[in-house]
Amino acid sequence: MLSLLKKRKFWIEFVIWIGLLIGVYAFTQWRGSPMAVKAPQQLPSLIVRSLSGRPIELPAVPKRMILINFWAPDCPACLAETPALVQLQQWFGGKSFSIIGIGVNGSTAKAVRARMRELGINYPEYLAAGQGVSQALGGVVLTPTSILVNGKGRIVGRYVGAIALPVIVWKLLWTWV
Repeated sequence: MLSLLKKRKFWIEFVIWIGLLIGVYAFTQWRGSPMAVKAPQQLPSLIVRSLSGRPIELPAVPKRMILINFWAPDCPACLAETPALVQLQQWFGGKSFSIIGIGVNGSTAKAVRARMRELGINYPEYLAAGQGVSQALGGVVLTPTSILVNGKGRIVGRYVGAIALPVIVWKLLWTWV
């Protein structure tokens, strides 16, 4: 009788945990802005500025999976999310995955460099060259906003708000499979 109760308790806890995981995943997928509905399915070619001020074109087909992170150096949620992105770049960064940070309008190269040193950011950072970058991706209304793009240039994820590390790792693993 006791073993039957233990088995029943195990299955109840198991179902609750699976429900929680599905809930967290669904919450992070559906909490995007209304602008996300109009977002393109394919990554357009983007023009950004390097921290030294010169224009750089990010290709429409990146040849590897990338996570484009729109952030601001004075955004508390962005700063809270950054250690997870640094960890993600350490774990997966290389030939098949990279993170690209884009400081939104109002971000200065000086402020971005200071935050890079302070937070140990280990991925390339650029500045948005006007509203064009944001509008090309369907509008970035809030920071942080991250867009996951596969190696063929297809947008496979859009995350408004700070990314939870387990959620993005889960999405990366499912996208690579």
